[in-house]
Amino acid sequence: MATQIQDPPSLPSWDLSDLYSAVDDPKIDKDLQQAVEHARKFEETYAGKVGQADISSDDLLHALDHYERLLREQSRPGSYASLHYSTDTTDTARGALTQKVREIGSQISTHLIFFDLELAQLPLESFDRLLKDPKLAKYHHYLEQQRDLAKHYLSQAEETILEETANCRGRAFKRLFTEVTSRMKYKFNLDGEERLLTQSELLAYSYDPDRNLRKAASESLAAELQNNAHVLTFIQNTLLHEKQISDRLRNFEHPESDRHVSNELDKQVIDVMTEVCVKNFDIVHQYYDLKRRLLGLDSLAHYDRYAPLRSQKQEIEYEKAKELVISSFGRFSPKMQELVEPFFDKNWIDVPPKPGKRSGAFCAGVTPDHHPYVLLNYTGKARDVMTLAHELGHGIHDLLAGKNHYLDYHPVLPLAETASTFAETLVFEKLQELLENPEEQLALLCEKLEDTFATVFRQISMFRFERQLHDARRQEGELTTERINGMWQQAMQEMFGPSLELGPDHQWTWLYIPHIVNTPFYVYAYAFGELLVLALYARYRQEGESFLPKYFELLAAGGSQAPAKLLSTLGFDIASAEFWQGGCDLIRANLEKAKELLSTTKMSVSEIAYHLGFEHSQSFHRLFRNRTSLSPLEFRQSFN
Repeated sequence: MATQIQDPPSLPSWDLSDLYSAVDDPKIDKDLQQAVEHARKFEETYAGKVGQADISSDDLLHALDHYERLLREQSRPGSYASLHYSTDTTDTARGALTQKVREIGSQISTHLIFFDLELAQLPLESFDRLLKDPKLAKYHHYLEQQRDLAKHYLSQAEETILEETANCRGRAFKRLFTEVTSRMKYKFNLDGEERLLTQSELLAYSYDPDRNLRKAASESLAAELQNNAHVLTFIQNTLLHEKQISDRLRNFEHPESDRHVSNELDKQVIDVMTEVCVKNFDIVHQYYDLKRRLLGLDSLAHYDRYAPLRSQKQEIEYEKAKELVISSFGRFSPKMQELVEPFFDKNWIDVPPKPGKRSGAFCAGVTPDHHPYVLLNYTGKARDVMTLAHELGHGIHDLLAGKNHYLDYHPVLPLAETASTFAETLVFEKLQELLENPEEQLALLCEKLEDTFATVFRQISMFRFERQLHDARRQEGELTTERINGMWQQAMQEMFGPSLELGPDHQWTWLYIPHIVNTPFYVYAYAFGELLVLALYARYRQEGESFLPKYFELLAAGGSQAPAKLLSTLGFDIASAEFWQGGCDLIRANLEKAKELLSTTKMSVSEIAYHLGFEHSQSFHRLFRNRTSLSPLEFRQSFN
């Protein structure tokens, strides 16, 4: 059955009027100019004084409070411009505002650069004295961060030059990437009629029951990416080279080192997590071998990865998705339901896919005292419900972290994925209980496994690809599209092993992934968050309601503590391979649960049918043969 896309006008868009009324709101210019003036006065007042060895805690506290207010002030126009632009990147007025805000933001930053540099230059004795003073307790974590960053800062003159030119260097190429990919239109033939789809609409067909439509969607995606490969590869090469220079100047040993520093994680932690995940790739191999048999195919192609094991007879209306998410959150905690309801009631979510809109989904926090916003491209698929839950998990995290000042507001990326993934799990559990048909329950479990693979093993494969990509650019110079395609295919194929063949269409798919361009090495945060959530959810199952305060405290911490320190309060040692293996073991347990009744059980066919809830074994036999072209006994024997 062909995927149907909900009509965009029937879906709600967000209301940004509590930031500004429109792109030409005069208050935007007023706020920007005021922020510039405040930043200039801040520099006049504190430059040359913050780095004095004898600075008092009172003086530093006053400076930090002033600095924090400036960052809040600057954030509002920047957030509005970015959010407004994301829903229509073809609108020249929105693009112009985005660029204007970035350029004025650079002016502001040049007045503030001295502050962190002077903090970082404080003698260790002064730092220790200030950190012990209870007056500065709320800024303790931020001060420790600045001390750790000291060796990576350049001189004030050099930092100023880099900031003033940023909008015509890396930021410009990132904006170009967004504009190119958002303007792409994908030719797709549906029922004899050629249509032009957005990327989000096209990718929805990756989950269609019709294999021909899945294949056609893969071919359409590859064709349009190939048409734009030259400019997208040039963007990638330019950003890779810029990062190479930056890493050299800032004394970062490895391409991913700056991400580890900003995430406040030791390289060893991520290396251990990566090694454990790679050792468990066989989970992916086994699952897709099982899925191939369930689909009755001789071999799986890359466009079969998300083939549904159940036919979704109709799209899930957005209102139904909303009800499901709210009820799932409410069952976990009334507090969680109370936090999520305003997102719907006050139009903090932009739902429909539309031309020019950025693909994918995100949640954007503004300031601790302002609510976040969520962007979706909702097409009515079951996974869109999970995406809604995921982004609202981020939103709840932001709301709870709002008790912190701006410098401690945003959690580091790996912890930022905790609430989002936990929220998905809550909805999955609710869906499992609502489905009475055993076939539907099994199919949902398989979908959950596939989502987990995408979050853990695929992201780790992408992380390894990124490391190889940066290393190759530094050793070989500018890379051709074909060279990068080859690295991409190799990294992804290793995850799937012999269970699935990545065809030539797949080699182009790295070209549209925004994280690789906009936030290098972001992706390991997804694996970190998923495996952490598996541990958290297991703890919740053990402790019940007594777990809730601990969970909300974890989220409320925002970015006020480093991950290792924060998670140690729950008894988690993220430096140990055993911790990460525990998460992989839970994934493997779900795989075994899916395989048990279908392949390795000793029960007879009649017993299996009864266990699955079929009144007559013949009904199970017919259903199984329809799905796999094999009888249950033939299917079992194929594993021997």
